[in-house]
Amino acid sequence: MLILFSLLVIGAAVLGLPQVKGRIGEGWVKYFLSKLDPERYFILHDILLPGQNGKTTQVDHIVVSPYGIFVIETKNYKGWIFGSEKSKKWTQQIYKNKQQFQNPIHQNYGHIEAIKHILGEQVKLPYVSIIAFNTKADLKKINITSPDTHVTYDTRIKKTIESYGDKRNSIPYAKAVHDRLKSAAIAGKGAVKSHVTQIKSDRKQVKLKVHNNVCPKCDGNLLERRGKHGRFKGCSNYPKCRYTA
Repeated sequence: MLILFSLLVIGAAVLGLPQVKGRIGEGWVKYFLSKLDPERYFILHDILLPGQNGKTTQVDHIVVSPYGIFVIETKNYKGWIFGSEKSKKWTQQIYKNKQQFQNPIHQNYGHIEAIKHILGEQVKLPYVSIIAFNTKADLKKINITSPDTHVTYDTRIKKTIESYGDKRNSIPYAKAVHDRLKSAAIAGKGAVKSHVTQIKSDRKQVKLKVHNNVCPKCDGNLLERRGKHGRFKGCSNYPKCRYTA
C-alpha cells in the first residue's frame, strides 16, 4: 500500500511539471488535428526550425493547406484567462491567485516570422495564428482585432481551421510548402538541447539588460515611469518602441 501511495504521489508530481503538462496539451491538439482531411491538410508536429541570427524556433503544430498556413501554439492552462492581442503579458486567475504569462500571440508571431524566413515572402498562402487552450481554461476576456488571429479551445481547433474555405492555391503547392518546412527542420536530441540552452541564455540577457536599464528590444534607455498600476520601466524610444518592464 505504501509503495502504491508513493507511486501515486510521484505520478501526480510528474504530471504537474510544466514540460509534461505541455506535452499533454500538444497531444490533445495532435488528436484533433488528425481529424482533418489528410488529402488537403498537411501537418507538422513539434518541429524545430532555424531562425534568424543563428537561433532556433520550436513550433507546436503547423498545418499547411490550400487555404492557408495555420501556425498553432498550445497552452495547457486552467482557470480564468485574460488578455489582449497587444498586451505584453496575459493573466491566469485561479480563485484569488493571479499569475502572468507571456502573450502567446506575440510568441506565435515569432514562430510565423521564422517560417517566413524559411519560405520567403513570395509564398502564396496566408498565415493564420491559432492559440489553443485546453478546456480546463475559461477564456474570460480576450481582446483580438486581427482577422487571422484566433484564441480558442483545442476542441474547436478543427472547426477554426475548416472555417477557412477560400482556396488560395493548389493542393500540390501546399504539399510542396509542407515538404520544404519538413526538410528545413532540425533533428536530433542535441539540437533540442541547444534550443533549450539558447532560450535560457536569451532570458538571462533580457534580465541583464533590464537590470542595466537597457531596452532588450531596441537598446534604448529604460526610464522610470508611473502608470495607473504603479511604477514601471519604459523605453525612451516610445512610441516607436513600447517595451516595458
